[in-house]
Amino acid sequence: MKALSRSLALFVLAGFACAAGVVLPVDAQAKIILKVPTQSARPGTPRADYLVRFQKGVAERTKGEIDVQIFWANSLVHAKEALEAVQLGTADMADLAIGYFSDKIRLLQVAGLPFSVADPVESWNGVYRLLQQVPEARAELTKFGHVIVGQAATASYQLVAHDPIGNLADLKGKKVGTFGRIAPKAIKAAGAIPVSTTGGEMYEALQRKTIDARILSFEAAQRFKTYEVAKYMSRIEMGCIAGVTMFTINQRKWDSLSKEHQKIILDEADKAGRWEAQAMKDDDTKFQKYLKSKGVIIVDFSAEDREKWKNSPGVRKIAGDWVASMDKLGLPGQKALDVFLGQ
Repeated sequence: MKALSRSLALFVLAGFACAAGVVLPVDAQAKIILKVPTQSARPGTPRADYLVRFQKGVAERTKGEIDVQIFWANSLVHAKEALEAVQLGTADMADLAIGYFSDKIRLLQVAGLPFSVADPVESWNGVYRLLQQVPEARAELTKFGHVIVGQAATASYQLVAHDPIGNLADLKGKKVGTFGRIAPKAIKAAGAIPVSTTGGEMYEALQRKTIDARILSFEAAQRFKTYEVAKYMSRIEMGCIAGVTMFTINQRKWDSLSKEHQKIILDEADKAGRWEAQAMKDDDTKFQKYLKSKGVIIVDFSAEDREKWKNSPGVRKIAGDWVASMDKLGLPGQKALDVFLGQ
């Protein structure tokens, strides 16, 4: 009874405060909650820390009016469900790994062409140009009810493995975890067997040895702790084949925000994304040192065999086939490729 009376008194007091034009503290008002799912397990590397930077930046600039809640390790929705989750409003925002949606988000897959761009900053800038100059690329996300607010880069991909893989002969016949539609073609061109394995699935797949190896960057190997279940990494330098992860928000949620809040979100997402891309580039040596401290042995893949792989018929036709497939869909594939590469 006392609790009920106290609640009633607070309600009446709040009513008087509003009538008198008194602004209640943020905690007494309804905060704007933005739920952000990610497949990253925890902060600690740039790819995950950019979300924390965004979270803190938004909280500070809105004075706590917006509460960005990060759901780590697919705890809200699985990474493969993020596109639909934001579309339906199950999640408010998405740390969207576009490689998982190659059948729906097509033009942005250009950032994942193998043995192409290996610099995270160049990759980030390439997709930024693409979104500004090729409207069809942005439209592929807006048609699913997503508003693009930012992006994050991925680093050049290497190979996590149970055994040392130093050349094409070592790689032949190995079951290699991969993703999307483009990367598997490059793995197949090396004589290996591509196995679809998302970031959230690869630890267990490596642990159970259902795969022999998995393409992954040094940063991601640290972030996902693959060093606990696989002790070798081959430096194959496949480039930033995971492309650029898009940071998006549900259209209805976006429209419900004030113009001031929208500007803050765009500003903080852009700042966090640019920081992340540079940090991914600058910290590559640091990631390798960390992995070595955990017992990982880094193997230098044969430079000669890498060139053979890069220039093999199976790899050389990937970009051309991709452009042709975009043309069949009525999409500007060649323009997207040229803009992304800055040509």
